Amino acid sequence: MAQLLPLEKEISDIFAKFPAFPDNIKEILVKISPYLCILGVIFGGLALLAAFGLGIGVSAIGAAAYGGMGIYWISMLFLAAMVALEAMAISPLMKRQKKGWDYLYYIFLLSLVNGVISIFGSFSGGIFSLILTFVIGGWVLFQTREKYL
Repeated sequence: MAQLLPLEKEISDIFAKFPAFPDNIKEILVKISPYLCILGVIFGGLALLAAFGLGIGVSAIGAAAYGGMGIYWISMLFLAAMVALEAMAISPLMKRQKKGWDYLYYIFLLSLVNGVISIFGSFSGGIFSLILTFVIGGWVLFQTREKYL
């Protein structure tokens, strides 16, 4: 068996207790995952362009007004890392390689860390968003893991 990623066993144990998806649903998710990554790269890239270009004058001022300027830029760095990982995941996901799933797992972890940081920035809905990211994102991610092993 391949070496496990950081916290993979612990998180996997949590989602092992969740109901399993039917095999045909897992197949559909595996088939569309590279295309979802392509969409993530496109929309994430546009968001980064907006944040670092046009958005500097608009969204950064809004973030500063609520005292979340540092959190805003940290979130943008996390977004840049997640977009890069999504771009790297596309080819391995199309080939159903474990490396593609690993990239998705790292994106999942980064989104959780970003969610925790956002809570400290007092953005509304941060806890709810963090819980949804963990439960839904993790459940889907770990349901498809077997298709990449």
